[in-house]
Amino acid sequence: MIKFPLTELLDEQACYEWLLEILHPKGLYCPNGHALPVGQAPHDRQRTPIVKYKCRECGKVFHIFTGTDLSGSHYTCGQIVLILRGFLQGQTTQHIAEELGLDYGTLLSWRHRIQRRGFAHLINGNLPDAEAEMDEMFQNAAEKGAKKRSNSRPTKTTRESTQRQGNHGK
Repeated sequence: MIKFPLTELLDEQACYEWLLEILHPKGLYCPNGHALPVGQAPHDRQRTPIVKYKCRECGKVFHIFTGTDLSGSHYTCGQIVLILRGFLQGQTTQHIAEELGLDYGTLLSWRHRIQRRGFAHLINGNLPDAEAEMDEMFQNAAEKGAKKRSNSRPTKTTRESTQRQGNHGK
C-alpha cells in the first residue's frame, strides 16, 4: 500500500490562515483582550508560520493557539488541520496516529479535550438545535474498531437444532 506524506503536501501558511479564521473569527487578541494592531511585526518567528506577538498594551506574548484548546501543541498547522479533519470525519484515533506518525496516547487526549468543547460547531457552523448530544457532533467517535458480525453464519442454537434433526449441517 502506498503511504502519502500528507503533512508534506499541505501548505503550512494556508493551514495557519484557516486555523486563524476558525479559532479567531474576530481577529487575534492577547490573553487580556487587546486586539493585535494591523501590521504589527511578530515578536518571535521560530515556528513560522506560528509566530508569537507581544501585546503593545500589556506586554503579554501570545500566538494563534494561546487560550484555545490547541494551546501547548507542538504540531504543525498542517498536522492540526489533518487531526481535526480526522476527528470530525469520525476516523479512529489509531488510524489518525498511524497515518500522521503521531503518538496515539497524545492524540487520544487531544481528541477528548476537543470533544469536550464541541469543537465541531466552529468548522461546520452553528448546530441546528440549542442543545445537542455529543454523538450528534462526533458521529463515529464511539465506533473504536468495533467489528460487524455477519448474519450469514448460523448461530449456535440454529446449528444445534439442525444437528438434532439429523441433518448434521448437510
